[in-house]
Amino acid sequence: MKMVTVSEAKSKLSALIDSAEHGEQVLIMRGSRPSVTLIPVDEGEICLSPEISAKALHSFEDEIAKERKSGKLVRLGKFPKEAINALKRLD
Repeated sequence: MKMVTVSEAKSKLSALIDSAEHGEQVLIMRGSRPSVTLIPVDEGEICLSPEISAKALHSFEDEIAKERKSGKLVRLGKFPKEAINALKRLD
């Protein structure tokens, strides 16, 4: 395992990334304590949260509020059985 300080990591980041991509463990230390580890990323495992504008979010919240008032929105409960029963009542 390769261990480097934050200062070293700043100056050698590209080489450290290459090392991690080739399977070497790279531990970055903050002083004398371990801080982070560089690891390669599998693109299939990446899940990025989509961004939503404040206007779109407010519109969505308004839509939910209207559905709550109309009775169309059903709470499923905390437990699986409660959720299953609520879904069965919708049929």
